[in-house]
Amino acid sequence: MFGLSSIGAYFKRIIAVFSALIIFLSSGMTAQVSVTQMLVRGVAPKLLSVPSYSFYEPTVKIQKTGALEKNAEHTIYVAKNESEYCQLAVQARLDRTQAVASLSEFTNENGDTLETVFCEEYFIKTTGETVMGSYPDALIPIAVGAEYEIPMVEMQNYPMFIGVKTTKDTVPGDYTAKFTLYSTQDRGNEYEKLELEITAHVWDFELPDDPAMDTAMGLGWGDIARAHHVDSGSAAAKELYKTYYEFLLEHHVSAYNLPVDILSDEADVYMSDPRCTSFCIPYAGDDTIRAYRDKLQSNPEWAAKAYFYPIDEPHSTENVNAYNSIIARLRSVWGDDFHMVTPFYGIELKDDETGEIIRNLEVQSGNSDILCPETVCFSDKDFCDAIADRAAQGDKIWWYVCCGPGPKTDYCNLFTQQDGIKHRILFWQQKQYDVTGLLYWSTTYWTDVGGDPWTSAWTTPWTGVDTFGDGSLMYDGYHVGVNGPVSSLRLEAVANGIEDYEYLTMAQQLLGDDYMNKTISKVAKDLTNYTLSDAQFAKVRVELGNAIEAAVNG
Repeated sequence: MFGLSSIGAYFKRIIAVFSALIIFLSSGMTAQVSVTQMLVRGVAPKLLSVPSYSFYEPTVKIQKTGALEKNAEHTIYVAKNESEYCQLAVQARLDRTQAVASLSEFTNENGDTLETVFCEEYFIKTTGETVMGSYPDALIPIAVGAEYEIPMVEMQNYPMFIGVKTTKDTVPGDYTAKFTLYSTQDRGNEYEKLELEITAHVWDFELPDDPAMDTAMGLGWGDIARAHHVDSGSAAAKELYKTYYEFLLEHHVSAYNLPVDILSDEADVYMSDPRCTSFCIPYAGDDTIRAYRDKLQSNPEWAAKAYFYPIDEPHSTENVNAYNSIIARLRSVWGDDFHMVTPFYGIELKDDETGEIIRNLEVQSGNSDILCPETVCFSDKDFCDAIADRAAQGDKIWWYVCCGPGPKTDYCNLFTQQDGIKHRILFWQQKQYDVTGLLYWSTTYWTDVGGDPWTSAWTTPWTGVDTFGDGSLMYDGYHVGVNGPVSSLRLEAVANGIEDYEYLTMAQQLLGDDYMNKTISKVAKDLTNYTLSDAQFAKVRVELGNAIEAAVNG
């Protein structure tokens, strides 16, 4: 990998360090002169400046400092019509001023190529009660084949995000890409040059265009416009919202609001897009609601995706009364056949006056047909039984996370500082509990960080001291010269988790419930008992993919 055998390199480095120390001790240098400084002055710099590296699973959050692991190679496993990734971190033993990295396209032996993704991982600051420092999250795109400059600071880690996107027409088999790194300080030093090969193995089965699970996530028109320094009412703001909306669709996520008026002809394309699993009907005036009804009911596909969401998390008698008033109005204007989602974070609430305990499922019975409790509710067996009964009656079962369950709990969520594996296991748990949709309140809430999510991960200080990244799964591209969104490790984990949900659904259909449940149990026993081993998770996913491929082609 480095142009010399690993054994030879090991002994040469030991000899070089030993020689350097002898010279150092015999030279009378003061303790203020570091070994690094001495080496740069000419004592065996070529051998000791060999950069170290390691591959990682995409679920790992690699820190800025600390020893790298020893993963010398990596294979990305991916189905057709899917995306999947790995990470590569490099570390310099000496300050080398600058290095240049590049990545080629993934190519098979016949010259077929895969869409290749190459990103710099940008660290976002966190400061809280139990969390300090920064975490990798934003993914700044790097042009494939181009040279990317890295300021190689001594003993600092530089993680990069590498992956592929396949199509239904992708030829299955193995593809390889070449990663190259060399120092611009000494281009002729062969010891500083890294040449690594990465493999992508494409399974011979494909994921469908229309996801098996629903999604509904907030997308803030105003936040996007402010971050890109355009007027929120301008044509530029409208185009930006469309760009962000499409970006989410590419990640299997449906935003609450369409980029255009439902009543416009342009909306027909969005509502018919198989990637779009849901969209919100604005809670407007009576005549407008009737117009929505007439158009949406003209197409069963559109009607099935459309829902109202006029009230959030009712938790008091006053909220329940408002909810009931909304239901009554919609029935009088629309009729009885509308879909409605009303997220709730507790199994029960208390009557403000009488103190009577009211169950949220009972409040919504016959009213909201998309039941959307917070994930923690499913830890209660009686609740699981009750909501299963509602599913049997035809209601959809979604769930949601937000600032809760909090980062100090054992529940999976999407916080910046959480182990990345938790973001992905959330979707295995979703399949485990027979939940068919995920709602998340916002992907671009940047108001409380001054409209600039690059400055701080504390996006919702009013929700807690450690709720980093809450309501923000993307970054504005304005910060890095992109006229659109920049992804995050967490959004990519969400997209991959949705694809994992697809794998599990296919396994259920092809191999049965028992196989699916046994597979899930290898990574998650319940909502708070699951593996934190990235290697174990990756192993089970590969086993799952192999089993699906065999079943599809057997």
